[in-house]
Amino acid sequence: MSVLPLYVLADRSGSMAETAGRGTAIDVVNTVLRDLLVRLAKDPTIQRATRLSVISFADDARVELPLTRLSSTTSVPELDASGPTSFATVFETTAEAVVRDLAALGPSRPPLVFMLTDGRPTAHRDRTRGWSAEHGALLASAGEGRRVLLVPYGYGRVDEGALAAIASDPSAAYLAGRSDSPAQAIERFAELVFGSVARSVAMDSEQVVPPAGTVRPYDEDY
Repeated sequence: MSVLPLYVLADRSGSMAETAGRGTAIDVVNTVLRDLLVRLAKDPTIQRATRLSVISFADDARVELPLTRLSSTTSVPELDASGPTSFATVFETTAEAVVRDLAALGPSRPPLVFMLTDGRPTAHRDRTRGWSAEHGALLASAGEGRRVLLVPYGYGRVDEGALAAIASDPSAAYLAGRSDSPAQAIERFAELVFGSVARSVAMDSEQVVPPAGTVRPYDEDY
């Protein structure tokens, strides 16, 4: 079974400081990431086959967890929310990480990259130069003849058009349902990641398994 490199991109921009249930959206993200890591590590097949990296982003992007084996001790630093949102920066940082990680990892499957965001790119860099070049570099970062599978998931004030444009496959972009609370929306993101990884490992090929309640940006009834 080939190793599956998995990247989770988590929005920590200022809007994630807004209320979501008893806490803030970033509080929910922190809880969801902890629970997701535990759940992935508890499955022996996923643990053996998957390497995980977590990258957070706002105006900057940080590799919170370098690509690593899953274990019961795997953890991610607590994220704080502040600043505008830059897609260009997180795509650039992730592309650099993928190139570096795959060189060290050796033979592997193309990476699966899941992106959680509640907004649209508002950073100066994105507003003046866009993010298409960085996006293209990320999709191509797995090397010649291979393509990164980038799956965005959005809720709140997310730009639906941008979300669809981000996905490496236009059908693999997802929105939380309109009736979902912010906390429920973020929890669905964790289900998207876990379900897709579990299916990908079982099938030994890249699979995307959206949880119930999610929709696609171009669905007419959304």
